[in-house]
Amino acid sequence: MKRSARESSGAYELSWSIDTVDQPDAAGAAGPALELELELEALEELYVGDRLWDYDKSRARTADREGVYRFVHDGALRLVFARAPSPSNVMPRVVYEPLFSRVEAGQKHRRRVTLGLPVHEYSSLARDMSEPTSLVEVERVTLILAYRLRSSMDAAPLPPPLETADAAGYIVHEPKLIVSSLEVDKIPVKRRTGYMARFALPGEPKPGPMPLEQPPEQRR
Repeated sequence: MKRSARESSGAYELSWSIDTVDQPDAAGAAGPALELELELEALEELYVGDRLWDYDKSRARTADREGVYRFVHDGALRLVFARAPSPSNVMPRVVYEPLFSRVEAGQKHRRRVTLGLPVHEYSSLARDMSEPTSLVEVERVTLILAYRLRSSMDAAPLPPPLETADAAGYIVHEPKLIVSSLEVDKIPVKRRTGYMARFALPGEPKPGPMPLEQPPEQRR
């Protein structure tokens, strides 16, 4: 099941695909997985927010182990390279704003993420995949990718303090979104049965409040 989509503008050409593949598990046996591949060709210099991150045990920044945030919304699986939403009644200490990769005019930027099946819902503020879930099937996948053109900025962005752009990426504010969808064969997803702040597109209702009796992972 390989499905592909393309999006284009005067600033970029985006090609991306979803496929099912075999991926070795911890014991070395092959298991089914979902593979996301994307290629963004810049027609002018731009920045792509695909560097999702977390803290390791020493509180040093490290690449997010899962690679992409995932949310089920209205029967579709949203794969998100953008800031994850917060509950309306919680102000997290860290929001894990994605860092950005620079893509110069004429360059192609590629990213591949492999997810075990069934896919688990996951975000920077809902990392614990041992939370209760129910199994659902989706027949649509939507890719959401934050980006910003260099020509829209007054000054070039910088990496985080004491870090390098090669290692960490760039801090970019007020990005726009590329949103692209495709129809797929049924994909199993473990949808969280408890509260989760799910990603809303512009014009959609934002996540509501989190029940206060639920210990918020978001405050970590």
